[in-house]
Amino acid sequence: MAEAFGYAATAELDSLVPAERTGDSVARHLARFFARTTGERYDAVSRLRLNARHLSRYRPVLRDRVAVQEAAWRGRLSDLIGDGVERGEFRTEDPHMTAIQILVVLDGLGAHANTDTGGHPEAVARMAVTTAERELGLAPGTLTRPTDAAGS
Repeated sequence: MAEAFGYAATAELDSLVPAERTGDSVARHLARFFARTTGERYDAVSRLRLNARHLSRYRPVLRDRVAVQEAAWRGRLSDLIGDGVERGEFRTEDPHMTAIQILVVLDGLGAHANTDTGGHPEAVARMAVTTAERELGLAPGTLTRPTDAAGS
């Protein structure tokens, strides 16, 4: 179970925040991340992550795997945000804390995916983007402007 979760979580992370980024601005990479963290496919993986966290309370091997995956998520998103700060695209005193804030909102949206509400109202669906734009000193809409954000 731990190996299956680790495989799925790593594949998801690699598709959402690739370790190697080329071309494009950091803001565009972050916009792609947010475009990819919505919808049924992402909700399904969110359910898997939520269930793995719950089961990890009783299974030490799974608990270790979940901890590794969560650290990888924090690290990868922190690095992306840090790159944006270095390039002058973002403003934040603490890229790591900003990454955690974004991930906490995404986790909450993932938990909401386990309800039978049939979707998120627009204001709720945008909460992670709104948090990121506010914490990174970006104008509202910067991370959702029409681009190829959902592509590749």
